[in-house]
Amino acid sequence: MTQQEFVKVIKDNFEDIDSNFFNQIEKYKVFLQKYNLNINLTRLDHEDKIYGEYFYESVIPFTKVDLKKAVSILDIGSGSGIPGIVLKLLYPSLQLTIIEANGKKVKFLVELTRHLGINANIINKRAEEIEEHEYETFDLVTSRAVATLNAIIEVSLPYVKVNGLLLEPKSQNYLNEMKDTDILIKNLGGTLDKIHNFISFNKFTHNVIVIRKTQKTNHRYPRAWAEIIKESK
Repeated sequence: MTQQEFVKVIKDNFEDIDSNFFNQIEKYKVFLQKYNLNINLTRLDHEDKIYGEYFYESVIPFTKVDLKKAVSILDIGSGSGIPGIVLKLLYPSLQLTIIEANGKKVKFLVELTRHLGINANIINKRAEEIEEHEYETFDLVTSRAVATLNAIIEVSLPYVKVNGLLLEPKSQNYLNEMKDTDILIKNLGGTLDKIHNFISFNKFTHNVIVIRKTQKTNHRYPRAWAEIIKESK
């Protein structure tokens, strides 16, 4: 995907985006490419892949979400900043929090936000290590390919406010991961809201699972990671 193609698809799919967005995205791209020369953050270091598989695919799942109403967003396992940083650049009024367990990536995120001149709360920890005051904190929670769907739901949904959304992009094989999720979602205080899809940079159909939080989560969730993973296998 070229820069021009990226500009077009963003303008076609998002309304009232910040006028400085594309300048900021270019700064982000150059900073990522330079940083990646010394510290390997992502294999997507070519121009077309950064615009296509990186920037485009990180935000296109959010085209059917009114981000102007989602005041606070949590991005779990953001890695090198997607989708959280890109969403923040699209709509600077968003209150962005990132949870990232990898210290190397946390350092990059801190330096990136300074370089771009944006505010984000970046927390270096594992998402399942939720504290009492963090339950039901965010309007929208998301993550990108950090674990199986069951595991993602369990560590993510406790952070979502009642009436808030958990949004999870998944590949074509999402139906296999959807098995046995109904009971877990209900136990965590949520309900499946909808599933929609989008076409990836490589012309594959990807799916977006949207879960709405309908009641508070019992604080026995999330369980220890080893227990979550054992059950997810």
